[in-house]
Amino acid sequence: MQAVILAAGAGSRLRPLTLDTPKTLLPLHDLPLIEHILNALPDTITEIILVVGYKRVQVHRRLGSTWKGRPIQYVLQTKQAGTGDALHRTKQYLHNRFLVLNGDDLYTKADLEHLIAHPIAILLHTTMAPVLSSALLDKAGNFVGIENHAPAHEEKRQVCGAYVLDERFFHYPLVSVLVRGRQELSVPHTLVELSKDIPVHAEQASWWQPVGTLAELQEARAHLDRVFVSR
Repeated sequence: MQAVILAAGAGSRLRPLTLDTPKTLLPLHDLPLIEHILNALPDTITEIILVVGYKRVQVHRRLGSTWKGRPIQYVLQTKQAGTGDALHRTKQYLHNRFLVLNGDDLYTKADLEHLIAHPIAILLHTTMAPVLSSALLDKAGNFVGIENHAPAHEEKRQVCGAYVLDERFFHYPLVSVLVRGRQELSVPHTLVELSKDIPVHAEQASWWQPVGTLAELQEARAHLDRVFVSR
């Protein structure tokens, strides 16, 4: 099974740390962010496709052409046009089912193993904290939509940026959404369209940590410090 990691972003919300370093190489405990993501890949992953852009030479220099025996294919995203655009750039290299991960999120290996047990799936994290949007499920527990401005007093389901897809995803026009003042092509919003024809299993994450802001980076570092101290 192949894994696609979307890691082309410039990390503007992590400045000044990303002025000279791509966010995927920011240190977390003893390893850069990208290596924590790679270490969480299920054992059944045999090939890695890494979408790169900002300071891509540094990423290639760090990882090389293989990771623990798995070949790495680098795909360039020259313009940051969203996760949907990034994934579409890998289309020619993909076959059968594949795992898709954001390059600025931390996952557990167990959660990803549970995720890939389903034909088509999305990873969600349940929270009572205020969030910008929340995933919607049908009566069968399948993913069917995304709600903006979810009520503060209700339980929300955050999209974690982890998916299991197949070539049918590319049959649907990419959906454009407004993200921090600009239009981006979105994987999860396109998946909403696919869900009208194909069931999309909603897998609940036991733990998930985004690393998109300076505050989230500190949270991730604190979590990993606790994990390593407890060992």
